[in-house]
Amino acid sequence: MAAAAQGQYAIEKATSDDASRASLVVLRDDKAKVEAAIAPSKGGELTSLRVHHKGKWIETIYLARDYSPRADWTGKAPLLWPATGQNMPADLLKRRAAGEQINQGAWEHDGKRYPMPGHGFARDSPWKLESSEAGSDSARARLSFVDSDVTRKYYPFGFHLSVEYELKGGALAISYRVHADAANRGEMPFSIGNHITFNTPLVTGGDAGKMVFISPSKTRLIRGDNGVPTGESEPRFHGDGIALGDFERRIPISLSGYQGEPWMELRDPQGLTIRMSHKASSIPEQPVILFNVWGDPPDGYFSPEPWVGLQNSLVLQEGITRLEPGDDFDWTIRVEVIRRPDSVK
Repeated sequence: MAAAAQGQYAIEKATSDDASRASLVVLRDDKAKVEAAIAPSKGGELTSLRVHHKGKWIETIYLARDYSPRADWTGKAPLLWPATGQNMPADLLKRRAAGEQINQGAWEHDGKRYPMPGHGFARDSPWKLESSEAGSDSARARLSFVDSDVTRKYYPFGFHLSVEYELKGGALAISYRVHADAANRGEMPFSIGNHITFNTPLVTGGDAGKMVFISPSKTRLIRGDNGVPTGESEPRFHGDGIALGDFERRIPISLSGYQGEPWMELRDPQGLTIRMSHKASSIPEQPVILFNVWGDPPDGYFSPEPWVGLQNSLVLQEGITRLEPGDDFDWTIRVEVIRRPDSVK
């Protein structure tokens, strides 16, 4: 590793733990004893978030720094854009019967059909590291991703995505900006989310089922057997907390109806809590999901995904943000790992 330090904060270079040896940028807060690693070539995602707890470094992110091929969920914290979930046309069964291959999903714009991978394509694309620096008040890294001939096969718009990761005072802010090219013809639609996935338990040797999820949602948006939102909802409130042992396994729970800034906490009885909130420059009208919660705690992971979107949004034209040519959309996720005062060493 090579480090560039400025007092409390530092930037390091590292590589992933798997055979690909992907380049990583590590932001370090030596006073708070927290570090975050980003993988530019792997969708520009957060690939590790570690905290020093009871004399040990604890990794909070599932499958951190490991890009070995896997048949199951690959973990970490990929950006979901320009789609959250899959997009399936209403006449899906008819089209498949006619021999069309729409396994990844598809949507239509101006009378033309485009394929759309589940959760979009930004997570599978390399991002450019624009800068990284450690200053007197924080450590930061900035990355970008722009449209190309490849992206226009899926999404016929010019765009510029950027993200700044800032580690400050032990908390990580992930700030995205979506810019619609001024040359676009008409509004640019998208949904956005982050599939951040945490280890369960957070502290090795604990009981994942005794961890507690807290979030003051009011409603759950219902999906049909095909995974498409039905337009129906039901009350769903976790402001008083729910043990992960009582939470549905591998069933997405789409939460909405928040008053003010959406937030959640994931508490491990061994003394660690993940607190995450997010805010956007604009929120679409309902129906819109603000946390899509999914995971398998007994199998080691839990994903309280912050979203500003909806499954099948590009097909339904619901739960989407629409940017006029030349306009911007800003979205910031704040993640903090909290330790009990008597447990910090």
